[in-house]
Amino acid sequence: MRLRALALLLAFSACGGDDDVFFDAGEVDARAPFDGGLDAPVAPLDAGDGDADVDAGIEPDLCAMEDRDADPRRVFFLGNSFTFTYDLPGLFRQLASAGGFTPPIVDSYTVGGQTLQGHRADSAANAGPARIPEGWDVVILQELSTRPTDAIGPAEQFKVDATYFHDLARDANPDGRVILYETFARRAGHALYPATFADPEDMQAQLRFHYDDAADEYIPRFTESVVPPNVEVARVGDAWEAQLALGEPPRLHGSDDYHPSRAGAYLSALVFVGTVYGRSTIGLPALGVDDATALALQESADLVTGATRPVPSVACPAGIEIGDALRIDFGPTSVAGWPSHDALEGSSGPLLDSTGMPTTARVRTVGFTGTQTGGVAENTLGLPAEVSTDTLWVGSFDGHEAALALEGEVMLEGLPEGTYTLTLFASRTGDDGGRGRLTRYALGEREVDLEVADNAERTAVFDEVVPDASGRVRVRVLVSPDGAGRFGYVGSLSLERTR
Repeated sequence: MRLRALALLLAFSACGGDDDVFFDAGEVDARAPFDGGLDAPVAPLDAGDGDADVDAGIEPDLCAMEDRDADPRRVFFLGNSFTFTYDLPGLFRQLASAGGFTPPIVDSYTVGGQTLQGHRADSAANAGPARIPEGWDVVILQELSTRPTDAIGPAEQFKVDATYFHDLARDANPDGRVILYETFARRAGHALYPATFADPEDMQAQLRFHYDDAADEYIPRFTESVVPPNVEVARVGDAWEAQLALGEPPRLHGSDDYHPSRAGAYLSALVFVGTVYGRSTIGLPALGVDDATALALQESADLVTGATRPVPSVACPAGIEIGDALRIDFGPTSVAGWPSHDALEGSSGPLLDSTGMPTTARVRTVGFTGTQTGGVAENTLGLPAEVSTDTLWVGSFDGHEAALALEGEVMLEGLPEGTYTLTLFASRTGDDGGRGRLTRYALGEREVDLEVADNAERTAVFDEVVPDASGRVRVRVLVSPDGAGRFGYVGSLSLERTR
């Protein structure tokens, strides 16, 4: 298994990376929830009906069998700190998009320390009882991490409340799926051992039993939904147990031996990708971990999901044809047709071509200071407001001279040989007290300055761009020395292949 994974990783090395999915402190650091989107029936993806070709000794064309119409459009997480620590829903969204699936609309409602029983009693307009009846394609339910156990419990109450939310979800969308998030045991050495649980294996065994019992027995027996039950378990805790059996590092728990570390949250997100899409996670980008750690965690995720078929971006990467354009929206907001990249230091992708198919290309950023969403929404360039208003920025509140010592870099990787036109845009309202926001973009020896203050029409354009021998294009983003500004910005990028 691990040799197969290594071979796949080497074959598709463009899918690697080491994202940090969280923002450093910055000028403004806004996060927007994801809502809206298209409803569509959801079913796990499988290999299709290629048995006849296999029996005849003919390799089936898995790429021709890909069907994005079956991808879930809308996914909702309900839980507590085991869901919001390191933004598990956001990690899932990034990995699903990077896998070449239809980028899902992902939303969540989380309250620290909350039980499903507590969620049932929550009357807020954005709480579970109000949101789940909107008709999501996938609803993910996470219980308080000690309730589905015999030692603490009450496990029976967990099953009652899970049935309630299952019925809400299924009545709202008869084609929807309900997934129970099997959480993970405390780390060895936690205060719960050995007085409450003998050891982590004991705690995980109790969690596993009650999640399985809820999905296999209790909910099917006690559901009052008008449609048949459709509930399954995402075996996150089992994947943690399998990984921890190999020893540390990586450390999956945080410093409290309780919540997830970045590596733990990444493993949890991988299990959800494998569960929701029925695909191997090998080859997905590394988010918040290094490539070697990502591969080890992908193997543990695949071990518990049993998925072997590669995700579309790994199995069927597309080239970039003449006339095709890659587009990226830098910053925390998101809109269809403009893949979002919000990492101050990290990579994402694969980038999609103009038809929405995953390509071999990825984007990596380093050196940026923060994000902001204060750009001009209306523009003459036809950009969506979500693209026009948000940016990554680099600079210093200590003034122009201090800012000149800083720079960010945008690197496009995995580009086919050819010639491209690169167009960059950014906008930020106000002129920073008369200092202006003159930003310099440097590509090799070429430099273009762009005044970003209140920008609604200007772009920086580089013609005749040729990737280096490794398929890379590097753009430096910095405060222009020809101005007096403190900040430089990048908001969007378009790369069109011209020949």
